[in-house]
Parts: sequence; C-alpha cells; structure tokens
Amino acid sequence: MHNRLCAVGRGVALFLALVLVFLSACSVVPAPTELPEPAPAVADDDDALTRAYVMAAIERYDREGRDATVAYYSGLESMQGERFMLIMDPATTTALAWIQYPSNVGPQGPTSEVIARLFKRIAAAATPEGSWIEYQNLNPLNSRTEPSRNLVVLHDGLVFSAGHFGILEKYEQGAKNYVAAAIERYDKEGLDAVITRYNSRESMDGQYYLFLIGADDIYLAHPIFPHLIGTDIKDVVGSNGYELGKEIAKATEEGHWVGYLWPNPVTNREEAKSTFVLRHDGLIFATGFYTADDDAEPPAWLGADPREYTVTYVRQAIERYTNDGLEAFKAYYNSVSAFQGEWYLFVTDASDIYIVHPLLPNLIGTDIKDVVGANGYELGKEIARATEEGHWIDYLWPHPVTLWNAPKSSFAVRHDGMIFASGFYPVPEDVAAQTKAFVHAAIDLYDKEGREAMVAYYSDPANSDGVRFLQLIDENGIFAPPTEGGLAGVPAAALNFPDFAGEEVGPQFLTATEEGIWLHFPYPGLFGSQNYVAHTWLVRHDGLIFMSAYFDVEPSVPESEQ
Repeated sequence: MHNRLCAVGRGVALFLALVLVFLSACSVVPAPTELPEPAPAVADDDDALTRAYVMAAIERYDREGRDATVAYYSGLESMQGERFMLIMDPATTTALAWIQYPSNVGPQGPTSEVIARLFKRIAAAATPEGSWIEYQNLNPLNSRTEPSRNLVVLHDGLVFSAGHFGILEKYEQGAKNYVAAAIERYDKEGLDAVITRYNSRESMDGQYYLFLIGADDIYLAHPIFPHLIGTDIKDVVGSNGYELGKEIAKATEEGHWVGYLWPNPVTNREEAKSTFVLRHDGLIFATGFYTADDDAEPPAWLGADPREYTVTYVRQAIERYTNDGLEAFKAYYNSVSAFQGEWYLFVTDASDIYIVHPLLPNLIGTDIKDVVGANGYELGKEIARATEEGHWIDYLWPHPVTLWNAPKSSFAVRHDGMIFASGFYPVPEDVAAQTKAFVHAAIDLYDKEGREAMVAYYSDPANSDGVRFLQLIDENGIFAPPTEGGLAGVPAAALNFPDFAGEEVGPQFLTATEEGIWLHFPYPGLFGSQNYVAHTWLVRHDGLIFMSAYFDVEPSVPESEQ
C-alpha cells in the first residue's frame, strides 16, 4: 500500500505541478500577436483615459521620485479598473513594477522567453511622445485574455506603459493566423517537429493554443490537457451534451468555426468558446478563443456552502448517469468539462475499481480500497463503505494551490452498486491570522534551533497544514536556494518561486519590516476557481525575510491587512 501511496502522491504532485506551470504561463502576458494597426472601433475615450493614467504615473515620478513611484505601482491600489502600470528599465529590459505579474519584477528578469520578447518589443517601441502597440493580455476585470492596446512612453530613461482592451473581432483573425503559422511550420519542419512544438506551453499565445488531430481523428497534441492525446476527438462531448468532437472532426480544407462550452485555462471557468478548425494534409489544426458573457450568472459553486454544493454535485452526477447511461456518463466526467471550481467526480464500479477520475486518470482500473493517505489513514477503505444514503469522509489530500497535503472532506454515495464521490477543502476561519502565526512560528524555531534546522523542518511536507508554505529570502535579497527537500517550506514540485531559487527578489519584497507587512498579488486560479489574490505576510528578522501567503478569490484587501 505504501508503494501505491507513493505512486499516487507522485502522480498528484506531477500533475498539479504541470497544471500550475501552465496556469502560471497563462497568467503572464503571452507571446505578442502581430496585429494590424488599431481599428477605429477602439474608442478615443479609452485612449485618452489610458494616456491620462500613464501621464499621472510620470507626474508622480517627477514629484515623488523613483522609489516611491515604484512602490505605489507595485500595490493593488494603483490599478484603475482594467489599467495597471508597467515600469521598466529599457536598457536592461527589467521590470521595476508590474502589479499583475510580480514574479517578472526585479533583477532576475522575465520568467520566460515569451515575456523577454515582449519586454524587448515594449522597449523598442517607447518614445518620449508615446506610441501604441497591441498584444494579448489578461483583463483583470473579467479574467479573460483579450487584445490589449497599450501606450508606451519613455521618460527619464524609464518606460511607463499601460493599456486597455480592444475589440473582440480581432480574435477571429488571431485564431486563423495562429492556425496558419502552425500549418506553415508543419510544411517546413514535418509532423514530429509540430507535435513537439505544440505540446509545449511555449507554443501558447495567450488563450490560443493548438490542438492537433491526426487523419484518424486521434489527438496528437494538446498542451493544456495532455491526457487527451491518443483519444478520439469524436468522443468529446460538452457539459451540455453537445457532441463538439464530432463537429470538429468535420473540418475541411477551407476551415470552419465550431462553438461550444469549454473550460477557459485563464479563468478556469467553463465559457463559450469559438474554435477555428481546418483540415490540412489529412490533419486537423485547431485553436479558438473564449467569449464569456459578462452578464451571465456566476457559476453555482461560487459562494455556495461547500458542504451543500458537494452533495448537489454528486446527486447531479447520479442523475446524469441515470439519464445518459454509463458510457456517456464516463466520457463526460473523465473530461475537463466536468470540473466545477475545486469539485470533480471520482467513481468506482461495483467492485470498487476506479472508472472515473479526471484529475488522476492513472487511478482508473485500480482498487480504491488500496488508496492510503499521507498519514497512513486508509481513506480508500473508508470511501468504499459508502451507502445509498451517502456518508462523509475526512482525510488528507494534496491541496490544489500549495500541493501539500491538506484536510479534505468528501461525500460518497452507493448507487447501482457503484460509488459516486466528490469533495472540497475546508477553509480556516481566520486564515490571515493563521498565516501570520505560521511565519512567526518559523522565526521562533529559527531563534531556538538555527537556520538549518528551521529550513529542514519547513521543507518536510509532513509539517505543512496544506494551506501555507514558508519562503525565505536571505541576507542578500536572494530567494533561498534549494535544500535536499526543496525550498524552505516548499517541496520541489510546489508553486510560488521554486524556479527563482538563488535569484534576486523584486523590490516590493525588500520593503519588509521587523513588524511585518502585507503584500497582495493577483494569482492564477485552478480547476474552475476564480483567479486568486495571494495575500502575503513578510517579516524581516536577523537579516532574513520570512514570508508566507494564503490565497483567496476575494480581490479586495481585508481591513485588518491595510
């Protein structure tokens, strides 16, 4: 059992790490799409408001100086609706302030070649009078990636840039251009090169990503949901029962559009998607964009009582099984379409063998009774005791944000001999106070037993509550280097800053005081959740900076942290 647990644990960590890497890539500004000159449809008023926002930043710089201006535009209070400021040194293409993407701020530079290319483009476009450029960007008002029209001004050796969001019609041409570029690569480099390229996150351009299908309608590439590779596109069915896969398989050499519901990798909410599909050399090349309705009702899970919603989610799944039959039921709940926030369904047959698990498909075909928790609790056997009335099981399972084991509550029901189950992660009542206590406990351990013992302790997942991690910034303003168990308090597969170990931090982190400060950063959501805000508590102690964070869908800053 222990070996199976280890395998499951590694599978969880690997899968979630891949999703986190992808979502982090989605949350940053993607590779710029070459677009035509701005259409007249972009309102002059929007241009004027963006220019006023940028000029106000320059006036603040002239009045208060560089440090104060950078500090202000590194805070959430500096955002004005969809507008946020990028301040950059064009000589080094280093961002000094960028509230929406703080991991790219500081001497370590951009987190990817995509961002590096964008920074170079912005630096090259900057003039004292200001110039306009466009690229795909994440709209903070609706969490959708859209064409962004940005003013770039060079002032006193720095670049000041902000933007607003353009017209939806540009999406269609962008999708066609993306498909055309993929076909051109195929014609020049061959199938293997295209599969390699478009199975990587580097191939993404905002919400555009290629899914490539063979002449036999079998997926060859899908950078977002790689578990689809090797399956038949015709078997894919939307959450509303629409057989979107069969419609995509009708692609012709002229190409056509297919509309359906699909999870948006940026917002992680199911939204209307328009996809351009084209047959070329027998293959199907496809990409699309999301057209969420701003007036649409929020998802049912958002703000719902999690315990009540879990029961509802499981009961609705049983109803779908009854109405649609087993095969259609399995096809739906083994797909990403079935995710609702942190809820997904896992199902066994009458012999307790997994037949549905969209998060960890490697469990399908195994016995749920063999699954054991990180603390040795035989959670699988407890789930297998489910009755027709249903029962609740509390156990430890990797948290979707921290990747560390956290308390989870699941509801399991027997129906037709099968087990239907789903669950949620309870949220502590005063998570802000607990985050502060978590940091100060680390400081106490440091004072009592020294740095090495403290790092060793917080690098052990057994000492995590699953909600928080500990990050250490050393005397030189460098993210703590890896230990044998990972970063300080962050296992090797976890999120936050593992790729920056040994790198310098951004200037906002260095404002930490001995009394402690809060910083608040937008953070990409997961598995259908809204985008998060990372509420981060930092304390300077003995020349080091100790920090931890909790994640919340609420974008506003709590009064207790202001």
